[in-house]
Amino acid sequence: MRKYLGWIPIGIIGVTFILLFLMRGKVSWYVDTTVLITGIVLALITALLMKNGKPKTLIISISGILLGGFLLFIWGFLIEGGL
Repeated sequence: MRKYLGWIPIGIIGVTFILLFLMRGKVSWYVDTTVLITGIVLALITALLMKNGKPKTLIISISGILLGGFLLFIWGFLIEGGL
């Protein structure tokens, strides 16, 4: 079963972005942040449970890029005061 877990993290990231798109403008920013971080962490945990291979490397890379980009975006707001 672990060799088929490659699609689940991709689905989790997809559902996370669909939720963020549907909630845009309807909820406050900390709900959006919580949904984004929860989705990425769940995808990362699921990816770590997979067997080694290209899907695992891909999901870990995507999760790292998304989380790193989000943290840089937040840091930019804290330092510069906006875009």
